[in-house]
Amino acid sequence: MKLNLRLLFSFLMNFAYLSFMVWIGYGVLTRRYPWFTIFLLIALLSRWSHVITAYSRYSTDDDTYSIALALKPIVIGRVTPELITEVLVNPNVVQAIRNDLRKTGQIGYKEEWRLGLITPDQDRLDPNLAGQIPLRRTAVLHSTDYFKHNNICIVNGAVMPLGLSKWSCGLETKLNKGEFISIRSIRVEENAWASQRPSQSLPEFLREDGFPLKGSYRDGDPLTTVRGGTIVIDHGQAIVIYPCYFMQRRLIDDAGNLVDLGIDENLHRGSTFVVAIQPSVSRLLVQRVSSKGYIPIVRYRSFPYTSGFMLPILDVPMSCSGWADLLVDSLGRAKLFIAKEKTEAEWYEMMNRLRQLLSDELAKNDYHLLGLTKDRGHLDLYLARKHRILEEYFTIQDWKLV
Repeated sequence: MKLNLRLLFSFLMNFAYLSFMVWIGYGVLTRRYPWFTIFLLIALLSRWSHVITAYSRYSTDDDTYSIALALKPIVIGRVTPELITEVLVNPNVVQAIRNDLRKTGQIGYKEEWRLGLITPDQDRLDPNLAGQIPLRRTAVLHSTDYFKHNNICIVNGAVMPLGLSKWSCGLETKLNKGEFISIRSIRVEENAWASQRPSQSLPEFLREDGFPLKGSYRDGDPLTTVRGGTIVIDHGQAIVIYPCYFMQRRLIDDAGNLVDLGIDENLHRGSTFVVAIQPSVSRLLVQRVSSKGYIPIVRYRSFPYTSGFMLPILDVPMSCSGWADLLVDSLGRAKLFIAKEKTEAEWYEMMNRLRQLLSDELAKNDYHLLGLTKDRGHLDLYLARKHRILEEYFTIQDWKLV
């Protein structure tokens, strides 16, 4: 959607919404409407920011990057596994991927990032997997509960000014559009709520607020982001697109270790940390590419630690015929998943099998998630079984960026 159309839409939506609120308020004051109608007004006020920010994330045009590739006209209408592997060995593509993966320790301008803490006393899941994981506390960088702020919002932190369970601090670090900075280099404002703290550095700030972060990590650093892009064909030209609606999130346990669930495309932009325990696929990315008329070649993304399976606990590769996923770990080793030609019913069957597998494995520890993630042997067994299921639906290849 063009910029002027987005601005017009946003203006009309805000005008209609504010007019409706004034109408309700006037009706309550003049007793034309019952007093309890005010609760409807409060509910609308609490949700409006989420509606607007969710819409803006999905409607904003993607950032793109052109790649010089010699695409043969005969393959423009159909992407084959041979084309995918041919593209991935192209020096221009390799360089583009490397450039993106160098930013895994950085956060971008107004890019929202969430950190969640899960503890053994709050990690039990409903056996039917319909619920979500309750978290001990969360931190949201560039929180957008109401407006876009250069801040960090803490929920249920160890330090709670005035007894509040949720509070926000401004950031001394400010970025311009297009800029990135190391998450560990971010500094909190000196005159923030907790100005008496000995350090303004973000890692220290989080540790003092109850997040058991380690001083350094040899592998699996939670103070990182997921970086990647999707290579598509647009009118015969290869480009990389960077959809803006994916949520950056990291989850740690009570020992400060990373619990890798996978990416999150939830559009909610409050301070909650949504963790739905079910296999997921980037439906919004599929819709985005389809609506733009792109032909997908491969999506690539970083993987936060070295692993023989290269699989998150919940997430799955792009589960749609015609798609491919490349996951790259911190050493440059990768796993390529090329989706086989399957019907929609078969993809749903795969998801149900993965959901049942996760349920069965969690049941062995009374549905405690950390009972699975902290037992290395059990976790490897689960990932091996998940890998075997995926082999029926994907062509899986070991890969390395050369």
